[in-house]
Amino acid sequence: MALSHQIPRKTAKYRALLGRRKSSKSAIMQRLFNILWNQNGTVIPFYFEMHVYYRTFMSQFLSFKTRTVLDYGNRPWDFAELRKMAKAINNNNALKDMDGFQDCLYKERVDQTMNWAFNAPSVFAGKENVFFLVMIDEIQYMTDYIFRDKEYKVLAYHLQGAYHGLVETK
Repeated sequence: MALSHQIPRKTAKYRALLGRRKSSKSAIMQRLFNILWNQNGTVIPFYFEMHVYYRTFMSQFLSFKTRTVLDYGNRPWDFAELRKMAKAINNNNALKDMDGFQDCLYKERVDQTMNWAFNAPSVFAGKENVFFLVMIDEIQYMTDYIFRDKEYKVLAYHLQGAYHGLVETK
């Protein structure tokens, strides 16, 4: 697959896959994920729908690193399982990152938590010397799931803009 060879050489650019509803856009992205995961090369695929972003990232990252197939429906693992997996492979980067993320959540630092989650692929690319192909499905619905308050009343309307600085990083 040409794209996976361009990413480590830093010659790949981001792409948008557009099409009408029910035209198999998600199926194409899922197929690309499976191809990259099975290649077990230098590009780690990260595919998600907008909710549960950070746990999905850590689940797919540790799934790739341990070669453990994700649960049915690609459901992300809970933090206890993620910690167990990270410990099993001595990945202190993952353990420290989860500690930091959960600390932000506990202290209700909304913006910091959001930035921590969105920057996770970029941070891990640098720390682990790997590349990620981030595939965002249904980005138009991003603000349907993420709120700026714990009462779930104030939606994060302009959240898609948080990715502008990340789309061309490692």
